[in-house]
Order: sequence, then structure tokens, then C-alpha cells
Amino acid sequence: MKKLAVALSVVAVAIGCAALARGASRQEAPVTHAYATENLNAVLWVQTSAEYEAATRQAYAFAEMMLDAALADPTWSALTEQEHADFGELPPAVILDVDETVLDNSPNQARQVLDDRDFTTESWHEWVREERARPIPGALAFTRAAAARGIRVFYVTNRRHEVEGPTRRNLAAQGFPLDAGVDTLLTRDEQPEWGGDKGSRRAHVAAGHRVLLQLGDNLGDFVSGVSVDRDARQALVEAHADYWGRRWIMLPNPQYGSWDGALIGFQFGLDREAKRARKLGALETLREVSDE
Repeated sequence: MKKLAVALSVVAVAIGCAALARGASRQEAPVTHAYATENLNAVLWVQTSAEYEAATRQAYAFAEMMLDAALADPTWSALTEQEHADFGELPPAVILDVDETVLDNSPNQARQVLDDRDFTTESWHEWVREERARPIPGALAFTRAAAARGIRVFYVTNRRHEVEGPTRRNLAAQGFPLDAGVDTLLTRDEQPEWGGDKGSRRAHVAAGHRVLLQLGDNLGDFVSGVSVDRDARQALVEAHADYWGRRWIMLPNPQYGSWDGALIGFQFGLDREAKRARKLGALETLREVSDE
């Protein structure tokens, strides 16, 4: 009997130890970051897909094709701000956005996924100050081709003025043309009237240049008033139908943008679950709705 009791005690201890081990294993298992991984496919598409590089190279190759036609036509302008202006004798220029148009910030997006964190201005500025963003495929060749034709290249970015220095150094280090005699990197808050809407900066360029093309990855890179609902945003696209693919070239960015803000009514203070619920509600399935 004593031997049986001892044996049972040994089994009980072994079972207890196994249970503790399983508990420890559960505690040490990696946490699934459900919210952060919602952007996983978008970041991976940008970083790994042949299709993304093909799309950006295609956009820039087409933009370069349009340069000569735009240069030859003195009535050509890519700015709605110049529709009724006398600009034919002004020197030519092109306007490009910076982030996800000429510089690739997907490593910062990847960090947000892996660290399970949302965008913050502080962490964004930390990334910018690293000065490690690389060129979007096709961007460097296009900007150099424009500069070689005597076209001034303006970079109109919503990076804030406090990080203009590292942004300028990053662009220069990657070989992007920067004019030594004219400020061609126009940042947010650089002037009191230069806010998040880029219209005032486009007007600044238009005052002294005939703008041949605009390139960007966000609707706000081309027109003002984009922080509105989806129907109004679609109306903006349709109202400028003659510009797309000729004077305006849109690059793909599935990671972030005003399209993302429109899904949550630009209420960025909402908690994660509220944002996710609104995005799920925007999905279109084309499933038939049962009458039952």
C-alpha cells in the first residue's frame, strides 16, 4: 500500500509539473497583433511584390513621356490654380509629393506592424531623422530627366518644417535634384499659411512657374478639400477627369492616406475597435440579401 501511495504521489507531481509547464508555455507564446496585422498585406505588397515595382515604374515612365508634350504646348498646365492665368512664358516646373511618391517609407510601416503600434508624429519624426528612406522605383530617373530638360523639380510635402533638414539630406543622398538657388522643398508650416492642405503651396509654385505635371499618391496631392466623405471624394476625381493620366499621375499606396481617413470619417481619435468596425462596414460583398 505504501508503495502504491508513493507511486500515486509521483504521478501527481508529474502531472502538476506538466500543467505548470503548459501554463508557462502559454504565457511565453507570442501575442497575435490582430489590429496591426491588418496592414500586413499592404506593407508586404509594397516591399516584396513585382507588381508594385511595375506599377510605379509604369507611372514614372508615362510621366516622362508626357514631359515633352507638355513642354511643347505653352497652354499646358497641370494646376487648376493656373486655369485662368497667363502662364505661357513662365519657366517650367513639375510638382511631386515626397512620401510614397519619391521616398519609400515602408520600413516605418513595417515597424508599426511588428511593434503593434499606431502612427504617432513622434515615431514618424524619429524615422525621418534616420534619413534612410530609399527612392520609389522610377522616381529618381524621372526627376533627373525633368531636371535635364531644364524643368524645375518641386517637392511639396506634408512633412513638417521641423524635419525639413533631414528630409533635404535624405533626398540629396539618394541623388534627387535640388535647386541650390530656389527653395524647391516646400514643407508643412514652413510659412504661416502653409498648412496640411497643399493648395497654398501649389499657388506659390504657380506664381512663378508653368507647372507641367503633378505626381502623388494621395488625392490631396492634386486638389484641395479632400477631407470629406467618400462620395464627395469620388466627385472630386470625376470633376477633374481630363487631368488624370495626362497632367496628373497617381502612384499606388495601399498603406495609408486620406482614403483611409475617409473610412472613419477622419475621426482619428476613435479607438481601434471603432475604426475596425467602420472599415468592415465599408466592405462590399455583392451578396444577395435574404428577405427572411
